[in-house]
Amino acid sequence: MHTSKPSPRLLRPFKPIMANVVGIDVGGFRKGYHAVHLSSGNLEATFQHTNPTTICTWVQTLNPVAVAIDAPCGWSQDGGSREAERILEYQQTRIPCFCTPTRDRAKQSSFYDWVFNGEKLYNAFRETEMEPIETYPHGIAQIILDFNGEGSKQEQRLHALKAVGIPTHTLPSPDLIDAALCALTADATRTYSTISFGNPTEGHLVLPTEKYFSQRR
Repeated sequence: MHTSKPSPRLLRPFKPIMANVVGIDVGGFRKGYHAVHLSSGNLEATFQHTNPTTICTWVQTLNPVAVAIDAPCGWSQDGGSREAERILEYQQTRIPCFCTPTRDRAKQSSFYDWVFNGEKLYNAFRETEMEPIETYPHGIAQIILDFNGEGSKQEQRLHALKAVGIPTHTLPSPDLIDAALCALTADATRTYSTISFGNPTEGHLVLPTEKYFSQRR
């Protein structure tokens, strides 16, 4: 696990000055992909499509400095979860998350169609020589809220976005809300304010740290 040292606590809400970044939420084959473009602290655009190549083409036109995706970037090598998922915690607080099985095991259930759809997206990005990172909206929201969020997971995620100055009135679906949270992790990479879990074989899951949210840029 690689980490930068977090600040003691999350400071008051602020509107971050962001770079040009994209966050993407991944659904099943019919739902497809939902993407959010953030730049200079503003929500610039949203985009939805079921074709991974079309999503990549849209992202390329934006020329972002980083892209973060809510989907596993690899498979378990020998069991029902990846190392990243087993050790996922922040400031000694466990963050529960989805567990990714081996690829062969996933083929036995349609439940994992969205993971295969994510695999298609990562492969499409690799063909463009872009290297997106994997992230996790629930973990991002918990860090923003200092693990003190109330209400449903969806209410917590909305509150987390509002807490960092991201407008939510143009995010009409849970998928776009998650995509916006993903974009925060993408932006955090430019100041090295992230924490990474996992290994090269199964993939790394990346979250922003409190350092990112407390910075004034």
